[in-house]
Amino acid sequence: MLSDIETSGGAAIAASRLAEALIQLDAQVTRIVSNSDGLEHPWSTKILRAQLWEKVPLKVLGFASKRLAKYTRERLVCQHLHNLLIKLSPDVINVHNLHGACNLRPSSGWSLDLLAICAHHAPTVWTLHDMWSFTGRCVYSYDCYKFLTSCDALCPTPTEYPTLSPNYIAKSWSYRKKLFTKYQDLVAVSPSHWLAREANHGIWKDHRIEVIPHGLPLEVYKPIEKNIARKTLGIETYGPVLIAAGNLNERRKGGRILIKALQKVSSRPLTLITFGQKLLQVKIDDNIRIHQFGYINSERMKVFVYNAGDLFIHPAPVDNLPLVVMEAIACGTPVVGFAVGGVSEMVRPRRTGWLADEVSPEALAEVIDTAIADIHSGVDLQSLCRVVSETEYRSDLQAQRYLDLFKSL
Repeated sequence: MLSDIETSGGAAIAASRLAEALIQLDAQVTRIVSNSDGLEHPWSTKILRAQLWEKVPLKVLGFASKRLAKYTRERLVCQHLHNLLIKLSPDVINVHNLHGACNLRPSSGWSLDLLAICAHHAPTVWTLHDMWSFTGRCVYSYDCYKFLTSCDALCPTPTEYPTLSPNYIAKSWSYRKKLFTKYQDLVAVSPSHWLAREANHGIWKDHRIEVIPHGLPLEVYKPIEKNIARKTLGIETYGPVLIAAGNLNERRKGGRILIKALQKVSSRPLTLITFGQKLLQVKIDDNIRIHQFGYINSERMKVFVYNAGDLFIHPAPVDNLPLVVMEAIACGTPVVGFAVGGVSEMVRPRRTGWLADEVSPEALAEVIDTAIADIHSGVDLQSLCRVVSETEYRSDLQAQRYLDLFKSL
């Protein structure tokens, strides 16, 4: 398994859960990463970096020297991967997120050339956590469809993560197309049907694409008594309890939409619980009490947070198959969100939650009020949420589907 980061962030967590589930089915797994967490895991970890050249800062070199250093680092890393794969002799290679190392850490020496190395050594399956594999640089294109024909310098979001100078975007897209044309046996796994369709419209269109949802350790993510969860967290509830997660200061996570929506929600009073990398820097009004837990590393603690809420609010305007939505559903907490991406495949009206008709604060506020009213009237979706999780999101089911795919190659 090749990925930029070992265990930090949604894509890395999803890859780690898959690795654990594959190992439980007697697969032997090696993780090749740019950034390791240094902890013990059931898999073997190999670090892939241009270690000597990393000590030479690019900023102290002239332009020509920078380009030479970048090229040298990339060649060294490709050779390192080639040598690793000769020793490992894998039956199959499963690629996950690469853009953390390719775009954000040029000193790491990672590039899309690594994909060609993988395809040379073994059947290669790329798990798509976002759109980056088939765009010029972005992880989500929003309303831009340049990726269908050719991304270029007119990209509307070049300064958003993962950043890339507009002058290089057309070249980046063209190189992807060249790689995919050359390596016709590359296979994609999409966690959602939505992302599979987007990929199939783009440069994946002549390749095999399978849909396999993420898996969860359901023995960990499960319902517990709300009062116990709230007491454990030290939360005195104030009306219905809403939960939101992720870096809500990032546009893609929808924090601004959430704040505006809560200002318009007629149900009062409310309690809002948030967790994620950054805190919301806002006070909405005196009738909404906010408890912010910041980044939570403990899965057990996250389970308490999910179970403390009446609703999980996912205000993202774009998304694939978000783990936080899956985790909330597994804990029996219904979800309110927008009918975007793979979210509408998970949030099923009055079965696992409620969907807003359009992406706007007004629509989100309206559906939050509807959900609260339904709960007040006695609607309880906990058991239905759990059934969906046990039927579709088990780790062993995901791992078996991957193994079946691998064997078919």
